[in-house]
Amino acid sequence: MHRFIRYLTITISLVIFSSYALGINLQKNEGIISGGKYSIQSLVLDEVREIFISLPESYKYSSHHYPVIYVMDGEFLFDLTRSMVEIRAARNYMPESIIVGIPNNTGKRIEMALELFDDKGNPFFYGDGLGQTGKYLKFFRNDLIPTIEEEFRVNSHRTIIGMSPSFGPVLQAFWSEPDLFTGYIVLAAEIGKKLKSGKSIGERLIEEISDEKRSTASIYIGTAGRDIIKRGPKEAALYVDIPKKLKNIANPKIRYKFEVIHEEDHYGMSIPGIQHGLETIYAREIWNIDYRKMWNSQDPAQALSDRYQQLSEHYGFEIIPLEKSFNSIHNIIKTAEILYRQNRIEKLIPWLQLAVEYYPYSPRIYSQLSKAYTQAGKHALAIIYAEKAVKLAQNSEDIRFYKSLLKTLTP
Repeated sequence: MHRFIRYLTITISLVIFSSYALGINLQKNEGIISGGKYSIQSLVLDEVREIFISLPESYKYSSHHYPVIYVMDGEFLFDLTRSMVEIRAARNYMPESIIVGIPNNTGKRIEMALELFDDKGNPFFYGDGLGQTGKYLKFFRNDLIPTIEEEFRVNSHRTIIGMSPSFGPVLQAFWSEPDLFTGYIVLAAEIGKKLKSGKSIGERLIEEISDEKRSTASIYIGTAGRDIIKRGPKEAALYVDIPKKLKNIANPKIRYKFEVIHEEDHYGMSIPGIQHGLETIYAREIWNIDYRKMWNSQDPAQALSDRYQQLSEHYGFEIIPLEKSFNSIHNIIKTAEILYRQNRIEKLIPWLQLAVEYYPYSPRIYSQLSKAYTQAGKHALAIIYAEKAVKLAQNSEDIRFYKSLLKTLTP
């Protein structure tokens, strides 16, 4: 008994000591920034709505205009989407994008649901306020999109993501207001359910995807395997039958994908669903950016410019290469370092001059140019670009590095 009490005393003492030590040694430095919270007064909805906004890291270094991804159910899907976009852009799978999350006002999420019915005419969703998808699209058109376009550097490429029941505005926009968005991601879809018109969602999608008059668009329709089990074989068959019907009649300017994500439940499918939706909009076979090929070309800068011009023409908006990215050599800065190590200064300087056009406020690129001109024996130009780097880095934690670079040039 005495041994037990002694053991217990020692154990408690260790826990208290560990907790005390943790309290002493663990110090919070600053918050992790994943985005900002804003408020917008909506005349359409007659209320103040909170929105979340995340800007790419490169935003502050460029004068570039970015595509925007609007995310319904922002309190649930915003951080998830932001993380996926960040890592996919860092790997050159898609362009860097501005993410706008629209969290729900308490009790009003059901307003966004389409009025849907089963084969017997019974309502699918329940609750007051159904079928106000048009009002929420008007909120996008009149309030939210103009505000985002006024406050931030955005281009015309917009994607919208929604999940049961907030996929209502996504689908309504796709077939009623096709100029509002270019990319559509529908999560936890219910394509067998009927609209008020009597047509099913699936039938309506076939009509729109096969419409030859429609302009370029991409749409992803995903559902969970466990939902399909509940809905039955008729719903499951639609995910096979609809793509077959569309194979020979689809508008070639519209990319589409219908998918059942097996072994996932209603909300769990959002993780692979968003990823596959982004892949539908930004196809991997198109986003094939071979930096190694550029390094070995006769004119790396021209090769870079040509490749991104091709991407820009394909998607209809300007796309620029990454300044830097996480653990990857396929970006401007890493390529500059490789050309420097290879002593290909005659190729490096044009590469960095092009980089300045993409990122005119990046001290990192100007410091690289300074090093390149030093290596080329052009001391005066090296000083000019080192001074520029110091000026741009005044409020940066890396200011000492840039000052030390300048000091080596001006003893």
